Amino acid sequence: MLFHTFNDALRVTTCAVAGAVAVTVLTGCHPKGSSSSASGGGGSSFYSGKTLTIEVPYGPGGGYDQWARVIAPYMQKYTGAGSVKIVNTPGGGGLVGTQAIYHAPADGLTIGDTNAGGDVFDQIDHASGFNLDMRKVNWIGRPDDDPHIIATHTSGPYKTFDKLVGSKSKVSALATGKGSSDYNAAVIIYNAFKVPFKMVAAFSGSSAEKAAFTSGEGTSASLSSSDIASIPNSATSVVVVSATPFSKLPKVPTVIQEAKKHGVSGNTLQALNALTDVMDLGHSFFAPPGVPSARLKALRTAFKKSMDDTAFQKAAKKAGLYQGYESSSDLSAAVSKALSKGSLFDGLLKTS
Repeated sequence: MLFHTFNDALRVTTCAVAGAVAVTVLTGCHPKGSSSSASGGGGSSFYSGKTLTIEVPYGPGGGYDQWARVIAPYMQKYTGAGSVKIVNTPGGGGLVGTQAIYHAPADGLTIGDTNAGGDVFDQIDHASGFNLDMRKVNWIGRPDDDPHIIATHTSGPYKTFDKLVGSKSKVSALATGKGSSDYNAAVIIYNAFKVPFKMVAAFSGSSAEKAAFTSGEGTSASLSSSDIASIPNSATSVVVVSATPFSKLPKVPTVIQEAKKHGVSGNTLQALNALTDVMDLGHSFFAPPGVPSARLKALRTAFKKSMDDTAFQKAAKKAGLYQGYESSSDLSAAVSKALSKGSLFDGLLKTS
């Protein structure tokens, strides 16, 4: 499990609940020089002395967990909360944890970073067990600019995306649980380019997927670019799941560039463009529907102040996370746009 330390007093208590949920409580964890008061932190007085819970829909160690742990002290600082509790709730490709956030009491004391891309596509696909409306959630903000990547083994035969597209045998595609954003990205892309594939999605988070991939499993992995950057000797990035070239990987083509090169057009090209919009939701944070407006404003203000805090930026960089803020209004617009284009994905979300 990843922990970040500060010069201030920090008390961390960790326990396992039924082997599935890790709970970490941070008290007195304000970065040096900050104030623990609501007024000093710029948040609503409602949060003063209370516990803010951050739900993480995956196990410890992956990108969602990292973002929650890096931002927790700063959300405490800028809301004035007395403590922050981080709860890992893996399962269902992120759905179990996302449901826990969505159905939490609407008092503003529970937020979480969700598998937004997976959630939107589960709603489009009317996935079994998915009963959330992502248009109703209260988005807080996105902390990252970390596009998804399809990567192959450095030592394997698939050195380029062209090699995957031209494969005559089934590609074994690793992803976190069925319904996750990286799972859906792989399924949609392989269907759009008519690549023969089978999904291997038995991982509780990106750290488990990376471990399997580096041990030699699978043909490809669908992971964030920062995850791929942490295993450079094992993974070759072959396509960026975005419409915009990624500055950290300037030689890796985008999925839209590859689509145009391979003659993908019509509804399928439109679907790939819509896919990139959804995948750009990244590791977005949200609060349940119904949170009072004043408390929601305090959370959004605290989130933005955290993003702008130089100490937070240094902590995120040290953790290998790629920063890139997006506002709640932009996230809401992207989700509504994607859901309105759901019919474009007919057939593209099928795995058999």
